[in-house]
Amino acid sequence: MKRKLLFILLGLAAALYAAPAVITVAKSFQYGRSLFTLRQFGELLITNNTVLRHFWLSAGYASAITVFCVVISFPLGFFFAKTRFFGKDALFFAYILVMMLPFQATLLPNYIQLRDFDLLGSPLAIVLPMIFSPFAVFLFRQFIKGIPDDLLEYTLLETSSVGRLLWHIVIPQIQPAIIALAVLIFCECWNIVEQALLFLSDNPDMMPLSVMLNQLPDNVAFAGAAVYMVPAMAVFFLFRDSLQTSMEKYRW
Repeated sequence: MKRKLLFILLGLAAALYAAPAVITVAKSFQYGRSLFTLRQFGELLITNNTVLRHFWLSAGYASAITVFCVVISFPLGFFFAKTRFFGKDALFFAYILVMMLPFQATLLPNYIQLRDFDLLGSPLAIVLPMIFSPFAVFLFRQFIKGIPDDLLEYTLLETSSVGRLLWHIVIPQIQPAIIALAVLIFCECWNIVEQALLFLSDNPDMMPLSVMLNQLPDNVAFAGAAVYMVPAMAVFFLFRDSLQTSMEKYRW
């Protein structure tokens, strides 16, 4: 009885969470009094290609940030997990403090740096501040700590190349975690708003779709929202197994 009640409560909670997305998709196939029509999508994607341009800008920003963040954070995570040097714990503690700060606290310093380097209004204004993620470094450290030291030492007896060690031993061991972290980073970057409003204010043509959604006409607003949901949902369903494996194995 208790188990059935739990399933019912979880089902109701899931329905409440899914309701906004379901209503958005359903409304996107409505135009005026017409139902089950693609007219909204036609006007959104064919008549006016502005949305498509901002869609691909968002995809480019999120993909670039994800790739560079993983490439930069992975060796740093290994550095904190498996190396020994004086002051390592203090330096890692500083990373934790930075990770705990709300991102709004770093917006002004980032703005000043981008202004001094004359990068405001360019795609780099969005990409550069977000590829250095203390959160990603922290998670990589936690993942890599689970790899036995003996395995790494045996590998170093065969080769003195740290690059080969990372590529042939460390990456295969934490591959599901890397994919899961990449999915989280992509979804977070797909929804950037504040950074774009501040760093790209002088160049609205470079704004991501997340900022431009509120400027869509009312007659195509639901189609725009439905299109906006597609990449995040596609990434989740494509890598769902890796997400589940990572959560079960590494116990986030």
